[in-house]
Amino acid sequence: MADANRASIYLNASLAALPLLALWFWRQRRLSVAMPSKTVVVVGASWAGINVAHGLLKEVPDAKVVLVNPSDEFFFNIASPRVIAKPGDIAREKYLYQIVSLFEKYPNRKNAFDFVLGKAVSIDLEGKKVSVAENATTTDLAYDYLVIASGSTSNATTGTASLKVPFKAAQEGGQLESEIKAAQEAIKSAKSIIIGGAGAVGVEFAGEITDAYPDTKVTLVTNTDSVLPILKASPRQKAAKILKSKGVEVLTGKTVQAAELDAATNKWTVTLADGEVLSADAYISTTGSVPNNDFIPASLLNESGWVEVDAHFKVASTDSVYAVGDITHYSARLTSRIAGQVSVLVSNLKADITGKGKRAAYDSNQTLMMLVPIGKSSGTGQIGGFTAPGFMVLLVKGRDYFTGSGMKFVAG
Repeated sequence: MADANRASIYLNASLAALPLLALWFWRQRRLSVAMPSKTVVVVGASWAGINVAHGLLKEVPDAKVVLVNPSDEFFFNIASPRVIAKPGDIAREKYLYQIVSLFEKYPNRKNAFDFVLGKAVSIDLEGKKVSVAENATTTDLAYDYLVIASGSTSNATTGTASLKVPFKAAQEGGQLESEIKAAQEAIKSAKSIIIGGAGAVGVEFAGEITDAYPDTKVTLVTNTDSVLPILKASPRQKAAKILKSKGVEVLTGKTVQAAELDAATNKWTVTLADGEVLSADAYISTTGSVPNNDFIPASLLNESGWVEVDAHFKVASTDSVYAVGDITHYSARLTSRIAGQVSVLVSNLKADITGKGKRAAYDSNQTLMMLVPIGKSSGTGQIGGFTAPGFMVLLVKGRDYFTGSGMKFVAG
């Protein structure tokens, strides 16, 4: 009888344990499914790189994402003309964000994301490794897939034949804030400023400076026949009119051949291609883009130094390397184009990693969208074939250069 009782007790206990055992097996299965099977290293944590990382964490549970950047902060550089011309106008936390904090929303994928602080110094395509340097230490990161999103820089950002003005993130960690402060002080103390280039950044910067320092003489030099040359006639003419009303001298059809700082006088000498020589307390170049490509194998670059990609953002002659954003050969390096590029790349990586979903292709013939505040009182722009009126530019961008809602652009 005792044996029968014991058997009954064991049976009942076993039956009671079955649901717990089933739950344990279910949890183990979930954990095994959730564990990433592929590692994607993303080099660069600006607009493209950060959003690629978000896209993969949301859509590809089989991917572990390793994000590499020389700084631990993201720079909302759209606002750089106002940040630099008007210290204190935009609070620091509105244009500098801690990168790691942007990824705290994925608690269920905490083991699938790593942030590596350091500068990529080389890529081993055959061994599928990226070497990253931080201080005196170099670390090799193995990848199954690599996304190059290192972007571009500018002569002003690097201080090449220009006052050093960080319109883009610095490529050396920890220097951005000090460089911003130094540029702010230089602009504040200058009584005369020459700006080379009349694209959006040059025009915006001229407007911000004249707002902040109306007694400063500002000269805008461009080799094109008008300001904002990629826009149609109406917004070009509007911008020129606004600049003139602010006292900005615009020299069109003039090419800057050389710019040098005289250490003795602390004045900049700007020599134009026609032989004319200009002088000012500060010269800032806002022309052109320079690829951040010093770590990229030459075999992946075209003759101009940009990474050649196909319509899927796959790098030619590779089976596991993608590139996106400013570093690619696509010449329209506009922040407004990044979202479309990222969605295509994430879709294709998802198809590669999971074997599911359709591969997407990028159409570079996108609608042109550009809003250009010229100070806080006016502006112009173009959306497709529509000329944006000044009040719209001020309402949408001119109040704060999107910094009031900036976090949403990079917080996933």
